[in-house]
Amino acid sequence: MSIAFVNGKYCCQSEAKISIFDRGFLFGDSVYEVLPVYHGQPYFVDQHLDRLFSNMKKIKMIIPNYDWHGLIHRLISENNGGNLQVYIQVTRGNQGVRKHDIPTSITPSVIAFTMHNPFPTLEDKEQGMSAKLVEDFRWMRCDIKTTSLIANILLNDEAVSAGFHTAILARNGLITEGSSTNVFIVAQDGVIKTPPMNNFCLPGITRQVVIEIIKKLDLKFREIEISISELFSAQEVWITSTTKEVFPITKINDSLINGGKVGEYWRIINDSYQQLVN
Repeated sequence: MSIAFVNGKYCCQSEAKISIFDRGFLFGDSVYEVLPVYHGQPYFVDQHLDRLFSNMKKIKMIIPNYDWHGLIHRLISENNGGNLQVYIQVTRGNQGVRKHDIPTSITPSVIAFTMHNPFPTLEDKEQGMSAKLVEDFRWMRCDIKTTSLIANILLNDEAVSAGFHTAILARNGLITEGSSTNVFIVAQDGVIKTPPMNNFCLPGITRQVVIEIIKKLDLKFREIEISISELFSAQEVWITSTTKEVFPITKINDSLINGGKVGEYWRIINDSYQQLVN
C-alpha cells in the first residue's frame, strides 16, 4: 500500500484527492520537485527545497509552513524506503471558483508521494540514448519548474513518435536543454560545456552536481552557449536529471555521436556521480 501526503494528512495514494477548483488542476498554477532516494536515503534535499521555495516566490505564491524534511523522510519510511523518487507539488490552492485573477488570500495545496521508478543501470547507460533535435517553442520562463508542461510533452512526443528516446531543444540556433533534462557536451577541444542559466533553461539540481564534479576533477569546463553545429560535432553529449542521472546520447537525428559509443569523459563523470549516491 503506497502512502501519499495531501494538505497535512497521510493517506493511501488511491484515496488522495484535491478539489476540482484547485488552481493547480484548473490552470497548472503550481510548482513541483522530484527528489532522488537511494537505499532509503534522500539526496540533495536542501537544493531541491531551495529551488521549490524560489519558484514559489517567482510566481508570487505563499510558502506553506511545513516540516519539509520531516515530510520527505516520513514518506520514504511509509513507503518502505529503497530506491525511489519523492514527488512534491505545491499549488496556489482551492479558490472555490474558476477565475484567472490571483486571489489576495488563499492557502496553497501541498501534495507529495513516492514513485518506485528504477534508476537507469550501467547497462542501460552503456546502450546510450537517441535524441531528436526539435525547435523550442515553450514560453519565456522555462527557469520556473512549473507543472504547466504541455509544451515539453508535445516536444518530447515529437521525438518519441519519430522513433527517438528523447528530445533536445534549440531556439534561434542555440541549444537550450532537453525536454525534461539539461544538456552537456564535450567539444572537439576537450572542453565540457553546458548552456548558461537563463529564462530558457531550468537550473537543474543534477546539472549543478555534475558541474561540481567536473570542477573537483579539474576538467576543462565552460558554461557557454552551444550552437547546433557544435552539438552535432561534439565528442560526447549527455543529458542530466534526477531520474536519468547522467545519461549519454549516442545519436542525434541521423548522426552518431562518438561513433554511436559512450565516451570516456562520461564514464568518469558517471562513476563520480554514482560514488556520491551509492
